[in-house]
Amino acid sequence: MTAISPISSRNTVPVRSPVPISQRNDEQAVQRPSSSTIVSLSPQSLSAAASGRAALHWESAAQDGVSALMAANVAARSAAGRFSGLGAALLTQFRGEAGNVSQSVQLAPSATLASPYGIAAAPPFLHGLGNDKISLSITTKSGVEVTLSLDNTDDGLAVRMSSSAELSDAERSALAGLAGGFQDAIDGMTQEPPSVRLQGLTQFDPAVLASVDLRATIKLAGDPEATQALSFRADAAQRTVSLSGPSGTASVSVDTGNLAGLGSPEQQARALASNLKQFDQAASRGRADAGLMTMFKEAFTGLNSNVGSAQPRSGVATGGKWELAAADHAVLSGLADFSASISQVSTAINPMRSSELDSFAYEVSQSTNVGGRSQGERTVSQQQKSELNASFHTPSTPGTTLKLDHTQESQNYDYHQIKDAASSDMNLAYSDGHLVKATLNQSASQSARVLSYAMGKLVSDIFSPGQQSFQRDLLAALAPYLTGHTSLSEEQKEHQRQQSLTSLGEQVLLKSYP
Repeated sequence: MTAISPISSRNTVPVRSPVPISQRNDEQAVQRPSSSTIVSLSPQSLSAAASGRAALHWESAAQDGVSALMAANVAARSAAGRFSGLGAALLTQFRGEAGNVSQSVQLAPSATLASPYGIAAAPPFLHGLGNDKISLSITTKSGVEVTLSLDNTDDGLAVRMSSSAELSDAERSALAGLAGGFQDAIDGMTQEPPSVRLQGLTQFDPAVLASVDLRATIKLAGDPEATQALSFRADAAQRTVSLSGPSGTASVSVDTGNLAGLGSPEQQARALASNLKQFDQAASRGRADAGLMTMFKEAFTGLNSNVGSAQPRSGVATGGKWELAAADHAVLSGLADFSASISQVSTAINPMRSSELDSFAYEVSQSTNVGGRSQGERTVSQQQKSELNASFHTPSTPGTTLKLDHTQESQNYDYHQIKDAASSDMNLAYSDGHLVKATLNQSASQSARVLSYAMGKLVSDIFSPGQQSFQRDLLAALAPYLTGHTSLSEEQKEHQRQQSLTSLGEQVLLKSYP
């Protein structure tokens, strides 16, 4: 066991032992550092003074790798530049003798360029006060909590890392292994426009780490009041992410505690691609905000990556009651169960009809159940469904510009209302070890209402409904004794059967727009 100790430096201000997060936050809310760090002028600061560059104000005089990176980054003007490499640098320290870290650097009022390790006057108190905030909390299986925070202000930068107790070598290695994933998530959130990159944080070792929590709030360029927020958590039971910003909100939850229906990596990839295609079709039909939909798709992809990678591929239904056969898996999507939604901020763009809102809301989910009183009497069911509600304005003459104001001349437009829904229900039942029921029911409905206005007067109201449904008995297709022509060899029969099951697996996927 190795204890996390303060970074070694001749002039380092000792870092107090970690205290519980709630207590630490309370202290930060009512206290500011009352003491100053006295540091002698270093060659770097003398060089800075001679060159006319203002020195930096430091919380601690520690001359370590993280402080050097902060000194280089603080001159950057964007959050991406300020946080560049910092998350990875903090977690990478666990490959060595990592210590508790608490460091802030602040530009002097007239500073335009940063000089490494300049004069430290009163320690800047920047922790928790950033316009841009990133925090990561990791809990080990033994119960140790490791917390990291990064804050970026207009004129400064702060980082902090602490552990609630000693860490084992395995825990330190697992923490360091998340360095790249943490930095990738930071880089995604701070780029313009923001991007959701969570795959790296889903790859933690579940035998060593119990949970990973990431929170980020980033001020958006061009709007001092607008921020993009992200909250992510992954543990043995589920993965969740929620997004909130000026365009709207989105959330994704993946059930990793019940992997009964999880398929092969190839089957998962096929189902993931099918879902992303459905999202694109819904976005096109409902005129979704492109940036918000992109982040939603990235979140969905990230949370469905590496699912089951640490699970044994023995065929046992992890989290389910009974072992599933190849035929059972063939009629399941292959993805872990999930729920996902995206809701765009509604806007009233027509001042003469404020009740007409431009909006977009989409939900999609999957639920799988394995039951029955025994392996030979098992039942398997899976339901997939989606729903879209959207509305938007378009110019009445294609190719013209829509500009709605208080004049009648501007009131030439079409107002669209979209309502779609789709479902796919698959059910299997076994009796005495034999498949006795296998059904697939799919349905999809699309309806569109278009209200057309000319000079502010309603000239037409057209409603266009659509409905498709499909029912199929899969018993013959799944029966193990129907393997093709009797003249085929056993290997040829098996190959033919696998092709048939793969083709069947593609048919059972949800189709919102068949």
